[in-house]
Amino acid sequence: MKFKKEIKIGVIVTVIIVLFIVGFNFLKGKNLFSSYNYYMVKYANVEGLQPSNPVNVNGFAVGLVTDIRFSSERLDSLTVTIGVQKKLKLPVNTIAQVNSGLMGDKTVALLLGTDSQIVKNGGYLKGTIAPGLVDGLSKGVEDIAQKAATTLDSINLALHTFQQIFDADTQDNIHKIVANVEQLVASERRKISVILSNFESVSGNLKQSNEEIGKLINNLSAFSGTLAASDVKTTIDNANKSLANLQTLLEGINNGEGTLGQLARNDSAYVYLQRSLYDLDKLLIDLREHPKDYVHFSLFGKKSEKK
Repeated sequence: MKFKKEIKIGVIVTVIIVLFIVGFNFLKGKNLFSSYNYYMVKYANVEGLQPSNPVNVNGFAVGLVTDIRFSSERLDSLTVTIGVQKKLKLPVNTIAQVNSGLMGDKTVALLLGTDSQIVKNGGYLKGTIAPGLVDGLSKGVEDIAQKAATTLDSINLALHTFQQIFDADTQDNIHKIVANVEQLVASERRKISVILSNFESVSGNLKQSNEEIGKLINNLSAFSGTLAASDVKTTIDNANKSLANLQTLLEGINNGEGTLGQLARNDSAYVYLQRSLYDLDKLLIDLREHPKDYVHFSLFGKKSEKK
């Protein structure tokens, strides 16, 4: 029994040590159950980069920084070792860029190249340092300060020019003009008040007539809908056809075609008609003056004597 207890204690201690090692490496960003390819990157300055900082591709973590050390005894450059998941293949023109976050945290961003040749495990990548947030803000502040200085110089030049152009007499005239404008506004204040009052009255009337205006708009909308629903195109086409037929008829009359054309172009029918009317008029006059010559009426059937 005592021997079994010692075995149990040994197993528990071993498990605790393993869990401690795994947890410690996990906190440092290492995953003992993942395999990595390791690459070296040289920098002149790592800007505070530390081991266990993440390595990202498009913002997604694919590895971590495993080691940072000086490249030579002159301490003029640093070699950073990064571990990247084996499934990710890096072209030879890939760039390892050190970036700074808002809170000062550092990451290595892999800017993947397009070369068909792949970097081997243990090979070197080109390294760059991205401009920091503070550097960008400083540059922006410097640009703003420079633009502000230029603007102030322009304002000073404009004021100097204004002082040269507007001498004492000109300024006095401007003061007089302003005074006259103030007097005009004061004298016309009553008229302006009346105009504003009229505007208020008109706006009040419009407000009261809002319902009638709405009805009118609804009626116009209904009329436009009815007009749109009607077969306007067919009506217009029929009207165009009628106008075309009328044009053809008028052209035929003008050319002397048909009965109306003959009447319009030939005066013989007109002369014959005038003669017929003249003869008819003579006949009616003779009938009125000598009706017995045309109508014989006798109660006993006796014929009237001839003249």
